[in-house]
Amino acid sequence: MTYAVQSRRALAATQPGFAGFSAGLRSALRALARELAGAWRYAVARREFNHVDANTLRDLGISRSEFDSYWAESQGLAEQTRVRVIEAGLSSRA
Repeated sequence: MTYAVQSRRALAATQPGFAGFSAGLRSALRALARELAGAWRYAVARREFNHVDANTLRDLGISRSEFDSYWAESQGLAEQTRVRVIEAGLSSRA
């Protein structure tokens, strides 16, 4: 006997390959969304950094060539070696 409304669990039991495919697809889409959001944040930060003038950079003690390294440290993509990044991480955890 068939029912007009089937639960997801019942549907997955009748189509085991679909359940795995569906879960994998959702996982892949979530990962893609995270990557796109990270790329967007990087692009926004890079654009804003490019508007900072040389005097401000000198006052901050950073050169234009250090942006990628600083970004990687602040996002946890590289070992934190700068005192400002380490202190910012400690203060945000509190």
